[in-house]
Amino acid sequence: MTYLVMLVFFAEVNSDFFEFAHKYQQKGYTWEYVGKTPAEPGYPHLEVLDSENNPVFFYQLFAPQK
Repeated sequence: MTYLVMLVFFAEVNSDFFEFAHKYQQKGYTWEYVGKTPAEPGYPHLEVLDSENNPVFFYQLFAPQK
C-alpha cells in the first residue's frame, strides 16, 4: 500500500513533465541516454541527485531524424 501511495504522489507531483513528454513522444520524439548531465532550471526533466547532491539527468527527448 505504501508503494502505491508513493507512486501516485510521484505521478501527481511530476504530472507536468509526463504531459510534456507524452506530447512530444506523439510527435515522434524518442528518449535517448545522454549520460550524467547537469540539470538546468526551466528545462523539463526528472532529476536525481548525484553523490555530491548536484541535480542531474540521464535521458533526454530528441526530435525525429528527417
